[in-house]
Formats: sequence, C-alpha cells, structure tokens
Amino acid sequence: MTEVISPTTPEQLRDAIGWAVDAKKPLEVIGSGSKRAYGHAVAADHVLDLSKLTGVLFYEPEELVLSVRAGTSLAEIQAILREKNQQFHFETGNFPALLADDVAQNAGTIGGLIATNLSGPRRIKVGAARDHLLGFEAVSGRGEDFKSGGRVMKNVTGFDLSKLMSGSFGTLGVMHTITMKVMPCDEKARTVLIACNDPERAGMAMNRAMGSENEVSAAAWVAAEDVARFGIDVASAMGTGLVALRVEGPAPSVAWRCEALRKLLAEFGASEELHTTNSATFWKVVADVAPYGGSSGMLWRVSGPPASGGVLAAKLAARTGGKVMMDWAGAQIWLRLDGSDAMAGTVRQIAQSQNGQAVLVRAPADLRAEVPVFHPEDPALARINRKIRDNFDPVGILNPGRMHLNITEGGQV
Repeated sequence: MTEVISPTTPEQLRDAIGWAVDAKKPLEVIGSGSKRAYGHAVAADHVLDLSKLTGVLFYEPEELVLSVRAGTSLAEIQAILREKNQQFHFETGNFPALLADDVAQNAGTIGGLIATNLSGPRRIKVGAARDHLLGFEAVSGRGEDFKSGGRVMKNVTGFDLSKLMSGSFGTLGVMHTITMKVMPCDEKARTVLIACNDPERAGMAMNRAMGSENEVSAAAWVAAEDVARFGIDVASAMGTGLVALRVEGPAPSVAWRCEALRKLLAEFGASEELHTTNSATFWKVVADVAPYGGSSGMLWRVSGPPASGGVLAAKLAARTGGKVMMDWAGAQIWLRLDGSDAMAGTVRQIAQSQNGQAVLVRAPADLRAEVPVFHPEDPALARINRKIRDNFDPVGILNPGRMHLNITEGGQV
C-alpha cells in the first residue's frame, strides 16, 4: 500500500527526504498530481505530496515579483495576478487537460509548472518558464537545503541552478519556495488570420512574419478540421486552415503592425483580424492545445528549428496519418494519433531528419512502460546528466524512473 507523506513546512520536507535517504526509500514527488501521466511511472511506494506547502510569501506588483510555496495552485496565483492586471509572460496553457478529461482551468501547482518547464505561445518572444524564474529554495536528494537566485534578475550566485531545476521533473531536488518575475498585461492585442491549408506554406508564412519588424508575439497554424473547436465565428467562416499571428502593445502600434502583416503575407491567402476578446480566446485554445485535449488518442510534442517546422509538420501528417497543429512559429508541433500504435520509431525518425526531437506526452500506462517517453539522449549528454543526478541525488530516491526507462537483461525494472 502506498504511503503518503504531506509536509506543511520546508523543515518537514527536509526531514521527510532525510528519512528517505537514510532508509533508502524512493519517493514519488507530486503537487496536485495533475501531471502524473506525463513521463514514466515512478518506481516508489511512498508519495511525497507537496499540496499542503502553499501560500503567497510576498507579491509586489510594482516590482513585478511574486514568491510562493511550491504547492500553491496556479488557479490561486492567476486570480491574484488578474487583480493587478498582470500575468506570467510565458503564457502557459492548461497542460493537465491534455492528460485527462474534465480538468479544472489552471489546474496544477506552480512547482509542477516549473519542474516541467511548460510554456505557451508567447515563448517565441519572451522565453520559457525557466527564463522567468528569479530564484528558488529546495531540498536535494541528499536531504540538504540549497537555493539559487533571489528577487531580482541580476543575481551573481555562481552556477544558474534555476535553469537546471526547470524541466528536471523533480529528479534533482524538491523545490518548496519559488520566486517568479511577472509582467503587466499588454494594452492591446490583435491576431491576423491568413487562410492556408498547406502546413509547408504555413511554415513559410510564419517564418516571413517572424523575420519582419512587426514584433509578432505568437505564431501558430491550425488545420481546417480543428478551427471549429475554437468557437470563433470569424475564424470558422474562413473555411480553411489558418495561420495565426498575434501582435501586442499600444493600440496605434498594434493596428499598424496588423495592417503591415496582412500586406506582407497577402500572397499566402485571404486574411482577417481578431480583436481583443476573440484574440484572447484563440490563443487560450492554442496554449491549452484544446483540439487535442482529453485522455483519448496518442499525443506527441515534436520540437525543431522553426525554419523547418512546416516541412516537419507535413511529413508527420503524411507518414503517420495523424493530425497536426503548429505553435511557436513551427518550432513546436502537436501530433495526435488515434489507435493503439504510438509509431515511436517513425515519429522520431522524421523529427531527427529535421534536427528535431519528439516527446510522447500522452499514451496508456502500458505503452509508456515500453516506449521511452522523452527523446533518447546523445550518449555524451546522457553521461553528463547522469553525473548531475548522482551529485544531487546519489541514492536515487527522487522520482526514480520518471524520465528514463530502466532496462535489464530480463526486461524492464
């Protein structure tokens, strides 16, 4: 039977990990547990539940800084930021809704968000979640306290551990305090829609837009069959797949840049504009990857150079028979496959042909026990990562197996 350990203070967290180290008891580290199905199953009989490590430590809107306990829910944080017309600029979507049905909006915790380094459409302009992490405090797999950064961006504290912890899936240490940079919401946002059914041409259009002086803050392509899922009449009425380009800032500048983009891309197809409300709705759907949400079907996240995103998306759709949607100007492609075959070899071969990588975001547990979820590492990089994990967690008690399949001669262990 699984035993749950629920610390309510950083001291209790350190004691719990210290006990696990001494007893050599592996721990599955969770916040709300909303992303448990992302990655491999953790080989542990004890759950370290951070959902009671909550609370806002300080929020200074004038200084654009927020510090919270790692178990604080994203829903609570987003509500606080909205009151001051502020936001996380990296615009993460509701990722847990890609793994299960009937998921609440803004599900998950801030700790889970940083541990998985999730980012939304604005990443192409402002960076990933890790680029907005000012600092953290954590307990390592040795049962020792450590921290990095602070309350300002210019911190001289040696090695940038914030970048290392972001995306480590709780395998290096357990964060209990997180300090983030926040930003004001933009005065105005509009989205230019370009009719385009061909993902290769869509990639060309996005590349041209991103290379212009129009400061595009989000660029995506949605297939015609998925446009209806957005619930926006203007988009549906165009009756085609759509390239979407968002511009944000002062109202006169936004209007001028939208017009410039429509002229720049006129050869690709007819165009329309979405204004404030419809624009926000459109990008919320893109950030959530809502057309591919829920628990059914396989879901791949394929990343690569944006310059070859359209070619990569077209190859994936043609060779797998799946549905594709592009974000990050083609640097991120979502591929949904129906049926029981994840086609891992095919998907990864196509991704690598364009210098890309593929992560299996959603699949049944039995398949995730056989297929590497994360893209196989280069041997040299794997050796470096192994040394890092051994330094932070020499006993291997934090989320063992979450990011890597362990294989022996007798099969998986």
